[in-house]
Amino acid sequence: MHDYSVRGHARERQIYLLAALAFTVMPLLTSLSGWIGVSISIGTATVFGLVFWFFDRFVWRWWPIRKLLGFCDLNGIWDVDGQRLNPDGSIASEWTGQLTIVQSWSRIAIALKTGQSLSRSGPASLTREEGVGHFLLYNYMNDPEPNQAGLQMHRGTCELRFAENCNEGAGVYFNDQHRLTFGRMALKKRSSAGKA
Repeated sequence: MHDYSVRGHARERQIYLLAALAFTVMPLLTSLSGWIGVSISIGTATVFGLVFWFFDRFVWRWWPIRKLLGFCDLNGIWDVDGQRLNPDGSIASEWTGQLTIVQSWSRIAIALKTGQSLSRSGPASLTREEGVGHFLLYNYMNDPEPNQAGLQMHRGTCELRFAENCNEGAGVYFNDQHRLTFGRMALKKRSSAGKA
């Protein structure tokens, strides 16, 4: 997994609130340990690490928190129907695949598996436009299967727009000079992925 940026979302504010929570929890832990007669020796940095880990992996996915943050939980396996287009916009070929997204609050990994190749994500960003949906923009590296003699490794860019319910989406992709192709794709969520 790799970091991703979230446009229009100040993560620094949430990190500050998590740090404040960690500082608030420390005296409570100390009081609790004295009350039950057990000595706890744990630093504030450790408490912050645990609070951040719990938020990053679990809390942000809860519906009220996601609504408050304006986040879309894209975790899951998505069925993809794609079309490679000609320069005039007509369909050159059609393809299907499976897109797997593993996402935490701070990190994401996107992999697209088709019958011909496997693409893995690089830099990514996520943004939300009120009333329009969530946009995921990412770069990828595509590795063709060994039996695909006509294909070679190439890079590309993909922009996907997900509906507000985060269960379907559509977008476009563009490949570099080693492939010189572009197209569009439609996605439908099949299931949720495991924990990030």
